Amino acid sequence: MINKTFYEDLENMAIEKGIEKEDIFNAVRIGLTKAVQAEGHKGIIEIEFNEEGKKIRIFEKFNVIDDNAQVLNEETGEMVPYVRKEGDITLEEAKELKSRVRVGSTFRVEIDLKDIGRKGASRFKQNFIQKIKEACSRRAYEYFKERENEVISATIDRVTDSAVILNLGMNTTALMLKEDSIASETYEIGKTVKVVITKVEESGKGPKVYVTRSQVEIIKRLFETYIPEVASGVIDVVNIAREPGSRSKIGVRSNNPNVDPKGSCVGIGGSRIKEINRELNGERIDIFVWNDDPRKLIAEALTPAEVLSVLVDEDLKKSIAIVPDDKFSLAIGKGGQNARLASQITGWKIDIKDETTALQEGLKLVPLN
Repeated sequence: MINKTFYEDLENMAIEKGIEKEDIFNAVRIGLTKAVQAEGHKGIIEIEFNEEGKKIRIFEKFNVIDDNAQVLNEETGEMVPYVRKEGDITLEEAKELKSRVRVGSTFRVEIDLKDIGRKGASRFKQNFIQKIKEACSRRAYEYFKERENEVISATIDRVTDSAVILNLGMNTTALMLKEDSIASETYEIGKTVKVVITKVEESGKGPKVYVTRSQVEIIKRLFETYIPEVASGVIDVVNIAREPGSRSKIGVRSNNPNVDPKGSCVGIGGSRIKEINRELNGERIDIFVWNDDPRKLIAEALTPAEVLSVLVDEDLKKSIAIVPDDKFSLAIGKGGQNARLASQITGWKIDIKDETTALQEGLKLVPLN
């Protein structure tokens, strides 16, 4: 059972499984304990590892007791016969193992590994494998629990009517429920996609991991992944509005007057935003600079449409955005999407009017600058 490369093999296994070497030793300890117990050893089993000497020693520890010993029952106040515990042995039994012993003595007897037969070897293998699985499961849980709300890469394993099951590595799968997937996407088995871990739970079969591609959190995490200024905190992502798979708006603000927040997010030639678009299968992303002035904020949020003026009612949080006649459709967007997302991200109700209509209604165009 134990060969010359035993310790080296254990170390390699720890690296391969991504667990601590002590987890491996613990599995060996429990496996050997169960093995010698299966061979009939009833004492307290103690395992000693000697890495330098490349050895393992097994001992059976005994406590010598008086066969007629009695103890006080605290509830009744009466003396009752002592109930044996693990490792207890009578003086007569002890003398069969060691000649010079007495009641109250504690001694150990070494067990030769060669004495472990087929039954013990089978019990060792069973328990060792089980403990390794438990250690791997515990390590996977800790790993993914630490990464809740982070973006990771996952491989599509299978697709059902209610969910997409993804392989995360570390012998762990994740569940992406229907509401967390994007209806317009096609999930092909074997394809790698970016997802955000939303929740990790412990279970008897390993960690239960839930992920999403539809929540706004994935937008923010992808910005942190591909835009160093966002990851470092130079640029803040203030708010996000999203219709998954179709279009998102994201308001950003710079904490450094020398850093252009929108330009940094777009990247040279659109290089950075294109990477994020690619990860989201072409989902359109409008980036605008967040402004504390509600008039300027609403105008920015309606990007890419040009806005001439914004009239606001701060008490009712209602606004009128006036745009050039030829930009009216762009400001509204297909199916009202641009206006709808702008309203969601700013928290303002936005009524969009073209310039001609605004003038006919007697609205005054107040320049934004």
